[in-house]
Amino acid sequence: MHTTRRSHLHKKDRKHATMTYILRLLLGSSPPSRQHCAHSLLWLAFLISAIGSEANAFVLGPTAPGNWGSGGGPITLTYSFMADGIDGTAEAGGITNTSLATLWGGTLPTWQTEIVRALDSWANASGLTFVQVADNGEAYDAAQTSGDLRFGAHNIDGANGTLAHGFYPPNNGNSIAGDVHFDTSEAWKIGFGGGGVDIFQVAAHEIGHAIGLNHTLVPNSLMNANYTEAFSGPQADEIAGAQSLYGSFVGPAPEPMTVTLSLIGLATVAMARRKARKNNKEETTA
Repeated sequence: MHTTRRSHLHKKDRKHATMTYILRLLLGSSPPSRQHCAHSLLWLAFLISAIGSEANAFVLGPTAPGNWGSGGGPITLTYSFMADGIDGTAEAGGITNTSLATLWGGTLPTWQTEIVRALDSWANASGLTFVQVADNGEAYDAAQTSGDLRFGAHNIDGANGTLAHGFYPPNNGNSIAGDVHFDTSEAWKIGFGGGGVDIFQVAAHEIGHAIGLNHTLVPNSLMNANYTEAFSGPQADEIAGAQSLYGSFVGPAPEPMTVTLSLIGLATVAMARRKARKNNKEETTA
């Protein structure tokens, strides 16, 4: 029996009065002296600096090598959508997959667009490319499956807890690495505002795990462990992490005809400029 590694996104944001605690610890309950204040502020500045330096960095996942491909750099990954009824025993006894079409198709018909948008948010920020393939219907973590990233759903822990989980890249089980499972018990939606959780935001977070990123302490970061609608998609912290694994975004090479037309256009502009300079010279010397 092997152990697989996954991570997940929480609904509830746990807020702590950390700074208040630090101030009370440093200053005490009685009115402090000027000297006490000076020393306390120095210690406070040190602590803030230490906390900041720890938080302002992406965190890579726990698997090794921890990224797709050999040696890192740009790579193309496949993804697929699992059907209803796929055996999920490899994750936990009694689990059966629910397709995303069943979960969302009736109320959120554009759900697939949101998943693709989440994939694109990472592809547009790094050297990743995602291509959809048909799912072959194999069980969770079977010896061979069709998509590098497989998307499905099942009940995880009921509403308002873990929204979804994503499995880190190889080496991680047989084939479950990269898979993303959504909780069927949550109230899902498309877009921000009101109740429920947004498909795109959660999918983008879990895809972050699937490509090799762990949770970060940076508050305004997609890879923070708590769900938020304060921003949309990957932020600077996790983009740096993705690029450390897969390089920067590489756009498609221009078509040959496009290159030819561009060269013709540049030549035309150059000729026009030479003609204009010649006319100006003639007018000056006339």
